[in-house]
This record gives sequence, C-alpha cells and structure tokens, in this order.
Amino acid sequence: MVRTENKKAQVHSIFPTPVYVANLGHDLPSVMLDYLNGQEFKEHNPGYGCISKNSFIMDAPIMEPLGDWVMKCMKDYATNLMRYKYKDLVFTQSWLTKKLQGTSHKAHTHPNTLISSVFYYEMKPNDPPLCFSNRVYSANRPIFEPSYLDDYQDHPFSQEMYFVHPKQNDLIIFPSWFTHGVPPNPNKEYRKSLGINALPKGMIGDLESIAGLEYERYT
Repeated sequence: MVRTENKKAQVHSIFPTPVYVANLGHDLPSVMLDYLNGQEFKEHNPGYGCISKNSFIMDAPIMEPLGDWVMKCMKDYATNLMRYKYKDLVFTQSWLTKKLQGTSHKAHTHPNTLISSVFYYEMKPNDPPLCFSNRVYSANRPIFEPSYLDDYQDHPFSQEMYFVHPKQNDLIIFPSWFTHGVPPNPNKEYRKSLGINALPKGMIGDLESIAGLEYERYT
C-alpha cells in the first residue's frame, strides 16, 4: 500500500510490468532429470557461469509433458496479462545454466524473442534470487539523480531492483525486454535453472500498421 500525507490524493500506478510465478506442484520425473543433468556445458564464463551446449532443451520428446505445462502458463500470461493477439506460441531457444560459487549474471535482456521464462528444477537453500532492474546505469543515466531515503527499495515507485525468490519447481515468466540478472551464488553447489524463450508463430505485429513480421515470407 502506497501512503501519502495527503489523504485525498490519488496515486496511479502507470504501466506496471507483470511477472508471473507458477509452481509445477511436483518434482520432475527421474528420466527428465537424468536428461537435464546429462547435458554438456560450454566452458565457464566468469561473469555468467556455464551454459549448456544444447540451446533447444525443450525440443526433446522427453520434455514434452513439462513443455505442455510451460506453454499453457505462457499462453495464460500472453493472453490474460499482456493481452497479446496471436494464433499460437512456439518455443524458440531453451537452455540450461549453472552458476558456480561466487558467480553472478549481469543485468541483461533477451533480444529477438517476446516472452521469456525460467524454470527452477533443482533449488537449494540460499540459492540467489532472480533480480529485476528498473534502471541499468550505463549510457542511459538520468539527467538528474536524486538522493534517496534509506527505505527507498521498499517502495514500488522508487526501488531500482526487485528480487523474486523462486521455490523448487517454480516457473517465472516475464517480457523478454525486462532487465534481469542473478546476484552472486553463495553456495558451493551449482545454482541450476532452465531458460525458455517463446515467440508468436507465423506473425508478429500486423500488416495494417506497417509493423508486421511474417516469418514464412523470409524463409
């Protein structure tokens, strides 16, 4: 609840960004976990951790039951929250990440896709959260940067970062343009996650507004 001294004032939350969290409700079957844990990884990147060589994890038939549930959640998000108009959604790339102790992931976005998600199939105590950033201080630094009260991170209109602490088998869905990252992993064990991107199938935008992108036209 946002409070102001003026009891008659109205405060409008303009253009909020939805982050969707759903839980699968059970652990993945051992055959799926064996498939995920058997994946090969690229060399360790100090600022990122490790990423699987396979970036189409969800294409495997063995992942179909999880894929059906993830896609159902993504369509719920796309239709009922973002109000996208589309014929169907399709997974683009899907990949595994492992964060070693002390490894973080800098704030970033996912280009060339529309909806992104992360599934947490193996959570451990004290695993770092997923951090969403309101602003990334780089080239687009504001002209005026005020000083803040000590509790500014606890208020929705002044906070710079928002931490989502996933639980075992949580799926977090968000717009691909939404800046996110991972703080350093304090654990000796890997922090594991499965990233999944999705796009509308066939067409993005519409031809009438001269903003249509029809994939089949360019293949």
